[in-house]
Amino acid sequence: MIFFRITNVWRKGCELNLRDVRRKHQKEVILSRKLTLLTILTLALCATASADILYTTLGPNGEYDTMDGYFVDGSHYNNQLIAMPFTPSSNATMTDAVLALGYYQGNNTPLNVYLFSDSNGLPGTELATLTQQGTIQPFSGGGSLIQFDCNGCGTIDSGTKYWLVAWEADPDAQQVWMYDFNDHSGTFAINHVGNIDGPWGLISGALTGFRIEGTTPEPSTITLFGGGLLMAAAGIRRKFDI
Repeated sequence: MIFFRITNVWRKGCELNLRDVRRKHQKEVILSRKLTLLTILTLALCATASADILYTTLGPNGEYDTMDGYFVDGSHYNNQLIAMPFTPSSNATMTDAVLALGYYQGNNTPLNVYLFSDSNGLPGTELATLTQQGTIQPFSGGGSLIQFDCNGCGTIDSGTKYWLVAWEADPDAQQVWMYDFNDHSGTFAINHVGNIDGPWGLISGALTGFRIEGTTPEPSTITLFGGGLLMAAAGIRRKFDI
């Protein structure tokens, strides 16, 4: 009897130990799931970026001069290309450009728009192409804002000069790049050879309406949620005594 009693006590002790092991395992599983969820949420929040206006000549609500502008047209007209300089306000990934445009006559063929580096105050090397979204509205009706999405624009740097080049490849198309808000004056580049690589010449006059948009990371958000994850993990461990 004593043997069996000892055996029963041993068995009971084993059962208690097994229950403790199972309980601890359940706590670890719950902890692992909670930490995984917190990690996913943190990564999602940290991956977000704010959409910013990096440069603009448009008004506060996208206004521009609806009455005048410069031709960007094919070889059956003036064969004119326009290049406007800009300097972004911050380091960012450029996502698109928005141009104030009006369809004038001929074919309403989409414009070709390019991002160029600067070379001694003129358009230098082509960095990326931008693709037109939507249809340019008639100049007679005031035109419209047209978005051009980036294809490989990548990061543009604050304080660095770039050029936005507009070219109409269709010989029978004539578009107008409308003047900017309040018709500010400045220096830009122009050519009449139908080639985005120039040669370019500088001219002074009213600037055109456009906006450069991009995304910038939010390091404060990353720090905040990264710290929050560590605090939450520590709290969960204390709660489950792990």
